[in-house]
Amino acid sequence: MAGHSSATIITKKEKMKLYKNILLEKERIKILKAVKQSMKDLGPSYPGLQTNPFFHEHETMEVFLKKTKRHYKKYDIVKCWANFGLGNTIGWHSHEGSDITMIYFLENKCSMGPMLKKEGCEVEITKCPENSLLVFNSNIVHSAPCHLPEERYSIAFEMIKK
Repeated sequence: MAGHSSATIITKKEKMKLYKNILLEKERIKILKAVKQSMKDLGPSYPGLQTNPFFHEHETMEVFLKKTKRHYKKYDIVKCWANFGLGNTIGWHSHEGSDITMIYFLENKCSMGPMLKKEGCEVEITKCPENSLLVFNSNIVHSAPCHLPEERYSIAFEMIKK
């Protein structure tokens, strides 16, 4: 079983938590295959390719949900979808209506996490290695990173308090 390790990233007002080594390699690859088969173009309002917003119900996600439950046990999943990106768009957003957001970095060779919009024109690019889970307050304005050197697959979760 993969052992989790964590690091805390502190922004001026918010705290973010990063958990590493979430899945065994064979578990990660199994989910990656399911994600790639489920991807579709949802239109111009959705950057890159995405799955439907209920990907947490996909049978391959069961092991992931069991291994990460301790990180969201006080929350219910509202939406969950996988993203594919090449870093060719910037889409600043937050997840209003949710309490916390989680992003699992399924395939992320360059270890680039989300870009965070700071005060003024400042932007912070987080480091989130492949097979890590980032948990943060849903009101943080963020975007997938731009100028990626390679393909990136992630799974996003919107959560509300039970």
